[in-house]
Amino acid sequence: MRCTTLGRDGDRNVATTANLIAAVDGFVAAKKTVYGIEKPFQWARGYSQYEVVVKFPLEINGELSSAARLEIVGFPQATDLKFRLCLCFSAAVARLDYTDETHANTRCLAEDGLPASVTGPHYHSWVLNRQFFKGAAIAPKLHNAKPFDMTARFDSILRWFCADTNIEPLPAGHVIALPSRDRLL
Repeated sequence: MRCTTLGRDGDRNVATTANLIAAVDGFVAAKKTVYGIEKPFQWARGYSQYEVVVKFPLEINGELSSAARLEIVGFPQATDLKFRLCLCFSAAVARLDYTDETHANTRCLAEDGLPASVTGPHYHSWVLNRQFFKGAAIAPKLHNAKPFDMTARFDSILRWFCADTNIEPLPAGHVIALPSRDRLL
């Protein structure tokens, strides 16, 4: 698969899927800093009526980009700890689902060493899913996940995710927290 773009001088540049995967590999490996975590933020409506989301831009080599971001999805009606953490490079390239969902690993092979399905918290790392990337016009599908066995508070899991995705350690005074419950029952 090839994706064609035009350069500044009108020359045709061809980016292969391998080039795009290399770009995402570089993004995942790069040191990133979360921007805007020292001041209050607003949750926005999420994908469903039960979700809210906040998006923090990531700074890489002194530059901010709306494509490079940390997304946090909260579930204000949940009675148990439930959230998602996403590392995005236009679309999610890694996601930690701290939920009670069951996820089938429909594309795993025996050599992947993954279970056929996972129930409860699980992690869709870029390493497990880079093989499914098909090009710039199609968001990467995060088919494979491994169980995430860490039981801790939200802040500890957020710090683990940041470390695993090469996001600089969060300062002690950051204000990232899950939304408060919006219903009593």
